[in-house]
Amino acid sequence: MSVEKYDLLIGGQMCPSASGRYYPLHSPVDGRLVAEVADASPADVDRAAGAAREAFYAEWKFCSIERKRTLFAKLKEVLHAMADELAAAKVQPQGGKGLPPLIEHVIDYYVGKLDDNAGALIEHGDQCTNYVYREPLGVVAIFAPFNGPMLGALLSAIPALVAGNTVVLKAPDQEAPQALKVMQAFHEAGFPAGVVNALSGRGPEVGQALVAHPATRLISFTGSTATGKKIMAAAAEDLKRVQLNLGSKTAQIIFPDADLEAAATATAGSAFPGQACSAISRVLLHRSRRDEFIALLQEKAQTAGPSMLIDRAAVERVEGYVETGKAQGTLLFGGAQPSGDAYAKGCYFEPTAIAFADQSSPVCRDEIFGPVVSVLTFDSDDEALALANDTDYGLLVSLWTNEPERQRYFVRRLEVGIVTVNSASMLSHRTPWGGFKQSGIGRRYGEMGLEPFFEYKTVWIS
Repeated sequence: MSVEKYDLLIGGQMCPSASGRYYPLHSPVDGRLVAEVADASPADVDRAAGAAREAFYAEWKFCSIERKRTLFAKLKEVLHAMADELAAAKVQPQGGKGLPPLIEHVIDYYVGKLDDNAGALIEHGDQCTNYVYREPLGVVAIFAPFNGPMLGALLSAIPALVAGNTVVLKAPDQEAPQALKVMQAFHEAGFPAGVVNALSGRGPEVGQALVAHPATRLISFTGSTATGKKIMAAAAEDLKRVQLNLGSKTAQIIFPDADLEAAATATAGSAFPGQACSAISRVLLHRSRRDEFIALLQEKAQTAGPSMLIDRAAVERVEGYVETGKAQGTLLFGGAQPSGDAYAKGCYFEPTAIAFADQSSPVCRDEIFGPVVSVLTFDSDDEALALANDTDYGLLVSLWTNEPERQRYFVRRLEVGIVTVNSASMLSHRTPWGGFKQSGIGRRYGEMGLEPFFEYKTVWIS
């Protein structure tokens, strides 16, 4: 069976890399070769950034609202027509068919912002007029994550383009096929050549060149905090703007009055496989409900079965953290790769929980990005709050209690960008998503997700 090759999109053309090299991708299900992806170089980055800069000044910055609206309407048609093809392009299989509703909501929401005021009149008199208006930045570099290549690409590209910028996407190494194909949809929809460009390449070379390129004005990155710090440091050389959606160490706090069945279901659904920035990875249990909750969670983990990870490197990383956890804490369940022929050639790990006396272990502090939760107990509200906030990250906390006063107390004091009460992660295209501390800079979704893509210009006319 032939394996599909995936090319770059530069200046309106699907093309191989300048070197002609491709790199292989293997399925985490069974290890078979599923794709060959163009391995770009800095020369390809220069071509793509140059095409984006030329398209910005020649056309897109001055494109009319009505033409943009027509192009985005066509984009939705193309994405719906390509939905099955896009799903098939994902290396780690995704559930469900058709275009995810959230993607259509994101497009509709930001296209609706085309009708918003472009600025504000500050003063208008006989002697002087003063106004402020918004205009686009220029070329935006987008880094999509492997755990959501289609949504991650569109979540930056749509507001960037609505604001009038052009874009160059760097596809995630492990999930480049879907990211490249979704950017191809813009080309199929008739967006002008160079407005949307897409690159792929194994390793850091392409990303580094894109961040450093003089045409790049903003870097919109979703991924690890470690890589985000490197991007921010590189961007500082030319004072480029950054929008960073980074790591997390999501805590779930379970009080005595919590619905344990619902909480355990939420934990299992979020933590296993755990390949999401919002995934629950720290379970903070009131001591009185500890044993009951752990029994429920283990039952649900067994029902869920082994978690599939993106590649062998991810399995090895999880395995290393589990070995550390077993030495520093108590393994409650899981802790190994599954046995049996069904899993032998794939990338799997058992849902795992490890109990700790405190949060000094790397298992409690680092973002593992796999099916591992650390379990700690508390006796008082203040102790629970201190445990939840004792982390370098601050994206999300899942709070489980029915007492209104306690809910208000914790919502005010938790150092996170998102608090969910009696649920796991929640998401809306209208609501900002982002975190405190080392979980990132800026927000995605909602009005705040559009703001980073504008400059403001003040005009005085005498």
